[in-house]
Amino acid sequence: MSQANSEGESSGARRGAGAYQMLWDCRFCGTAKLLGVTHRHCPNCGAAQDPAWRYFPSEEDMVALDDHKYVGADVICPACSQPNSAESKFCIECGAELAAGQVVQTQGVRGIGTGVAAADTRRDVVKDQFDAEMKRAGVTKDGPGFLSTTKGRVILAAIIGVAILACAGIIYALTYSKAVTGEVEQMTWERVVNLQEYRQVPGEAWEDDVPNGAYALSCHREEHGTRRVEDGSHEECEDVDKGDGSFERQCTTVIDYRDEPVYDDRCSFTVDSWLDGRSITASGTGKQPAPDWPEVTLAGGTYGKERERARHETYAVVVRDSDGDEHTCEFDDQSDWAQYDVGAKVDLEVGIGGAADCDSLKLAS
Repeated sequence: MSQANSEGESSGARRGAGAYQMLWDCRFCGTAKLLGVTHRHCPNCGAAQDPAWRYFPSEEDMVALDDHKYVGADVICPACSQPNSAESKFCIECGAELAAGQVVQTQGVRGIGTGVAAADTRRDVVKDQFDAEMKRAGVTKDGPGFLSTTKGRVILAAIIGVAILACAGIIYALTYSKAVTGEVEQMTWERVVNLQEYRQVPGEAWEDDVPNGAYALSCHREEHGTRRVEDGSHEECEDVDKGDGSFERQCTTVIDYRDEPVYDDRCSFTVDSWLDGRSITASGTGKQPAPDWPEVTLAGGTYGKERERARHETYAVVVRDSDGDEHTCEFDDQSDWAQYDVGAKVDLEVGIGGAADCDSLKLAS
């Protein structure tokens, strides 16, 4: 049985916000598309409406409810299972008290966004009831979980045990070390002086970011980005089952936006700046001659002139241990390095992978 559309509305148009009737099918005589509020009983066979069989109609089957008073979701009579208005104290079918009655299960929400409800939204009630029974029996995935079984708990305990052993092994490998003796085989040093050079540097930046002292500016307009600006609006809707045989279409106005380009001045320029330049290195083996800084001669003039930026020094001791393995330990301070001599006996700690702990390096006692 198909219901007429609201006056003035075409079947292809989306209905506006407001209250509408849910539909239901009589499972006894097969009459379809009965009205949830109007038809509390099937007009063909007299069977009571079953709320579980209600569904959202398609757009063309929607019937508006004018001046509908919503008092709450229906209550199921505990004696005869007839749905009753939430205002009722006693069942309209059998007269039983409704205080212990259950509120009907609704069909939830149907989101349609900016489109229309092209088809009826029916639930497979028989399947839902079957799934619910399987869940209660513990057959489905929502029943007792894997870890609630003895086998599951044993497997979980085994996994945890393996993880603990793996962590213990990692900790052992990271902390293990053994003491070895060795002999200083070689001593080296290096001293480096890093210089900077004063140069003309071309650059490009947005006008507000051009550095002080820049010259030879040349600017042009260019897109710097975008900004979001309002660009009209649209309506998005959803249908909410109210549980009393009706549903409410709720619509929200959503602001649309578009990206609008933002322009700014992009500038090329030249700026005078100190840049990293060459490095001068002195290096040697052993203590004689004594480590010294390299001779530095700075270039002069305007552009191309130089200045010192930084100095750093590195000292290394190469040790061959009693197992024949070679280890190199570096020092930043000359005095720490100078306490050793080629041929000196030393002690140090070596990790499980053969890496030396240079902090443990010391002259053998």
